[in-house]
Amino acid sequence: MNRAIWQKLLSLESRDITQQRFEQIHSRTLNARRAREINAAARQAREYFRNGSNSDHSVRPLLTFYGVASLSRALLLLLKPDGGEEGLNRGHGIEAVRWGEVVSGGNIDGLPRLNELRICVRSGLFSDFMKYTRNRMSMHIRSGGVDWRFCYDLPDHAEQMSIGDLFSRIPDLWEDYSDLSDVRRHVAVQDLSYSEDNGLQVKIRKENSSGIISAYQELGYAAVDDGESCALTCSADRAEREIPQFVHTYVNKMFGAIPKLFIAEPFPGGARYSQLCMTYMVSFVLGMLVRYFPTHWIALVQGEKGDSMWPTIVRAQQVVEESYPELVAEMIRDASATGH
Repeated sequence: MNRAIWQKLLSLESRDITQQRFEQIHSRTLNARRAREINAAARQAREYFRNGSNSDHSVRPLLTFYGVASLSRALLLLLKPDGGEEGLNRGHGIEAVRWGEVVSGGNIDGLPRLNELRICVRSGLFSDFMKYTRNRMSMHIRSGGVDWRFCYDLPDHAEQMSIGDLFSRIPDLWEDYSDLSDVRRHVAVQDLSYSEDNGLQVKIRKENSSGIISAYQELGYAAVDDGESCALTCSADRAEREIPQFVHTYVNKMFGAIPKLFIAEPFPGGARYSQLCMTYMVSFVLGMLVRYFPTHWIALVQGEKGDSMWPTIVRAQQVVEESYPELVAEMIRDASATGH
């Protein structure tokens, strides 16, 4: 656990500071009951993360997921303008779609197919979380602070994605994921500019970017070739309708402090997700594998045949543990400063 980040998150365990943050965001007073709900969820989250960080891989992702869910509850209750826990939807809010058809019982033949497992959004904690965080993306362009922020549209609950769809869009996983697939759905941003008059321009390297360039051309972007680089450009109006899927590295930062910015292909069906939501989904996938498919999970841990996804899974667990608390602390700080 990163002590500096969790020290910042202790503000969620303080009634007085929680009420202060709420007033900064909403310009209204938070009642004592709601403050206690936020404090309790934050305290549970810290304990889940602490116990997860000290546990064996056989259960670690599940404990971490409970921590992610609790910390998410604390954040959404802080961002929710009215009502408390009683108004939240029940259930995870993410559904594992027919996983038993890929992995079932004691048969470990499904290990090489874990990439095919699919999830979709349903009514529950995650859908509430997206709603009250507004699927908000905090952008780091040239600094460790938030330079820009915007909100993606909430995705259709009917849209599904595979674990491969998710992992291939997260640059912190690429070093390990590239051993499983050469399908790379993200590329580093070299430069980015935006104005009402000139629209959006995202400069990227052309190498290994043909799929991304094609995806954005289909959305109405122009691709301007500049030798080794390519600029994806569009008007301000189109950028507002078809804002790119951005994602950062929070584990592998520039100079150890600045999250590196990448552009990724939109998810199937055109959905976009904030970094918070993407990381939440990664934790759900790992936690549910541990909880509902323990035979397959232990086979991965023990290095049985078909375990090629194990290095990527270990890296994904690291990404959740290190970046999710930081993303929540960043959201609280930015929302308190901007008042929304």
